Amino acid sequence: MSQPLSILLLSARLFLSPQGVDVAPDKVNATVKSEADLKEIGLPVYPGSRLRENSKESAQATLGLWISDKGFRLVAVKYESSDSPEKILAYYQKALGKFGTVLQCPGGGTTASGLTCKDHETKDGVVDLMAGSTEKRRIVGIEPASHGRTPFELIYLRTKGVEAH
Repeated sequence: MSQPLSILLLSARLFLSPQGVDVAPDKVNATVKSEADLKEIGLPVYPGSRLRENSKESAQATLGLWISDKGFRLVAVKYESSDSPEKILAYYQKALGKFGTVLQCPGGGTTASGLTCKDHETKDGVVDLMAGSTEKRRIVGIEPASHGRTPFELIYLRTKGVEAH
């Protein structure tokens, strides 16, 4: 999942909603931080993994925009591990189970809580696991291994009054 693109799409949906949005300064809350709270994500860190440092972007982010009762909050942390994508996938399928049925994208279907892989875009070779509801979901994105390292992301996405794909 491309975080900047997702944020842009959520923001556009929020502001371009058919109901319209009246903005009062006391009803707007924006958050942009290059840090993340793992407690808010609600998932354990994969054993032996480390933060993925990249000189171009931060390994952690918290982004949010709320206007009155509509908005989103995204909390993400990027890691890497020397283990295979399959081992990391199996670990997080189990960890995500506490939030409900685990959906794997691409593929999947639709959970009873309404999560679906339909319209959920992933890069080639990337597997996303999702659990939760359409308003509060946890996502684990696991990329193919490269140079003996498997990059992956832990994401918490909360939305209200906007659709997220």
